[in-house]
Amino acid sequence: MGISHFAYSILRNTFIFKGFLKYLSWLEPYLVYSSIQMSLRRYVALISFVTISVFIVSMPLLVVVHFIFLKINLTFSIIASLILSFILTIITLSLMIYFPVFKAKSRLEALETRLPYIISYMSVLSYAGRNLESILAKLAEKGELFGMKEDATRMLRKISILGMDTARMLLEEAKNTPSIIYSSFLESLAGIVETGKGLSEFLEQELTNVLRAREAKMREVLNSLSVFMELFISLVVVMPLVLTIMLSIMATLGGRVLPINPMQLLFLIHFIITPTLAIIIVIMIDSLISKISA
Repeated sequence: MGISHFAYSILRNTFIFKGFLKYLSWLEPYLVYSSIQMSLRRYVALISFVTISVFIVSMPLLVVVHFIFLKINLTFSIIASLILSFILTIITLSLMIYFPVFKAKSRLEALETRLPYIISYMSVLSYAGRNLESILAKLAEKGELFGMKEDATRMLRKISILGMDTARMLLEEAKNTPSIIYSSFLESLAGIVETGKGLSEFLEQELTNVLRAREAKMREVLNSLSVFMELFISLVVVMPLVLTIMLSIMATLGGRVLPINPMQLLFLIHFIITPTLAIIIVIMIDSLISKISA
């Protein structure tokens, strides 16, 4: 927080900050749902400060490395250092922009996974005679069980402290959330609040719809998993065996297909290519499973 405050104080009137602020305004809802306790203006100032610092620090260091240690001509050292510093700056900028997006989407995916439990809990409280404000207060109290303590606390604060109308607050939350499923639920809930009737029935029906959607999604994920498993067996188990037999025969006969000999190619297949393919497929499977598991 201290660095962002310092960055904002020195960069808020610069054209770099104003340019970033103009093109990064879409980050604001992601900052809210990523739990980054920082306003958009301060986060943009932090991005500006860090990217400028990376360029300023990396440029002379790379020139020294190229010119003194690698003994490269000064002109080429400056050009190479300029290109590398620019690449480092772009990478840093991309990472800082993507970080709140990644964190918000991870939280919202977990929230969507737990949404049936959240709606079920809200439905039970509604049938017990509690109104929506009381339900939100209970979610803020027990929200850690469902992964939405911060969201419920923020909604409750808007109602109790800022005096915002409940339906308006729900519509504002629906507008700001990057999650389509969660946004649709909040919009429908806002409509029920405006009519003042049928909260319990709505929550019960919404729970049924969410469970059906989750069941369909699980079927889709299971079908995709079967494809990935077949791909894993084909690329990681069968392909190395077939290539091992073929290249062993070629090595025995003295054949050569590539500039490297068959035994070196076998080494690449077994110790570099196959493990890399296995890691890629496992990461893809893990990302697929995370869509249905909190």
